[in-house]
Amino acid sequence: MNQQRLLIAGLWSLMLVSPLVAQDLTKPDKAIRFATFNASLYRDAAGKLLKDLDGGKHPGIRKVAEIIQRVRPDVLLLNEFDYDSTGEAARLLRANYLQQSQNGQEPIRYDYAFSAESNTGIASGFDLNHDGKTGSPDDAFGFGKHPGQYGMLVLSKYPIDSTAIRTFQKFLWKDLPGALLPVDPKNSQPWYDETTTAAFRLSSKSHWDVPIKIGDQTVHFLVCHPTPPVFDGAEDRNGARNHDEIRFWAE
Repeated sequence: MNQQRLLIAGLWSLMLVSPLVAQDLTKPDKAIRFATFNASLYRDAAGKLLKDLDGGKHPGIRKVAEIIQRVRPDVLLLNEFDYDSTGEAARLLRANYLQQSQNGQEPIRYDYAFSAESNTGIASGFDLNHDGKTGSPDDAFGFGKHPGQYGMLVLSKYPIDSTAIRTFQKFLWKDLPGALLPVDPKNSQPWYDETTTAAFRLSSKSHWDVPIKIGDQTVHFLVCHPTPPVFDGAEDRNGARNHDEIRFWAE
């Protein structure tokens, strides 16, 4: 079986399309379009996205759906989509928005979906930003006001091999070869002490290897949404983490 790997590291606010990374051998002339889209479908309270998805009338979500209907990717990574362990949010997005015409656009159907836990909003128990307190969104393993905020969702027209999916959510930053762990510029000491470093996860959201079955090929959709390399201080902890989250796939 032929296998290909496609890396899409989530971008901030645009849709990036890779139009020819695989081919459906049952349809030799069809190029398969993979895309990533930061849809900003996150909410400050858990469960709020589910309420907004219900009914199909939310204007912001309708605009997101219209963009997807216009670009029409075959496989799509949606970033900043709050994680829902029941899968109901993904179902409502598809049924109420993507499968309904938005502003005259042709509906689009994704029969397959994958989502999993995100490090966002999961309390680390440590003072990661050195403000003398613990328990803030900035002290979570990934910045977030509730577990799963800013999560990820993969939608696909082609079957997802769910038995072969790999998630690297809990991979430790220190275990990455040559980890660019931040240093406190005030004293040239590691920004994170030994106890914190022993528990600190590399992924601000997660890293997934999602196998997509296209004809007799398997395309490994390698996806992540690295932390923005800003919103920190001279220690550049977010910049270093962003760098290593992207480098993870190369390693």
